[in-house]
Amino acid sequence: MKVLSKKELRNRIRSIRRSLSADQHQALSQKILEHIKTSGILNNAELILAFCPFDGEPDISPILDEILRSGKDLVLPKVVGDGLKLCKVRFTDTLSMGSFCILEPAECEEVDPEKVELALVPGVAFDRRGCRLGMGKGYYDRILGKVRGLKVGVAFSFQVFEEIPCDPWDQKVDAILTEKGIFYRR
Repeated sequence: MKVLSKKELRNRIRSIRRSLSADQHQALSQKILEHIKTSGILNNAELILAFCPFDGEPDISPILDEILRSGKDLVLPKVVGDGLKLCKVRFTDTLSMGSFCILEPAECEEVDPEKVELALVPGVAFDRRGCRLGMGKGYYDRILGKVRGLKVGVAFSFQVFEEIPCDPWDQKVDAILTEKGIFYRR
C-alpha cells in the first residue's frame, strides 16, 4: 500500500469526516463523550484544555459544561496571530466565532500551557506511536510542546493508523480516545 503524504492523508480523512451523516457523527461523538467520562482521565486533572469542534471533528462540546459544573478549570484555545493562547473559560455561552470559524473565548485570561494537567486534543489523524497530524499550521504543536500534563488525542477510530508521517517537530500525544475506547501509545 502506498504511504500517503501528510497533505494526501489530511485531504482523505477530512473528506471522510465530512461524509458522515449528522446521525453518524452524533452517535460516534456520543460514544467518545461516554469514554471521556468513564476512562478516568478527568478524575485527577483540575486544569483541562479542551477544544470546540471544527470541520467534522468529534463533538465534545457537551463535556465543556460538565467540566465547569464539576468545579474544574476549563481552558480553550484562541488563535492570536500565528499562534494559540490558552484562555480560562468560566461560561461556555460567552464563546464567539473566532479565527477559522471556530468557537473560542471572546476574552482571554491567559493560562500557562505548562499548568495544563489534561489536554484533549483534536487532530486529523493519529498513529499508535502517538504521532498527530493536525491541520498543517503547527498551532497545536507549538502549544503541546509546553504541556506537561496528559495529552489525549480525540478522534474517530477511522482517523487512527498504525503509522502516519511524523516529523521531529510534530508533538506526540500520550493516548488516543475514540468511540472504541482509549489506548496509550506504544
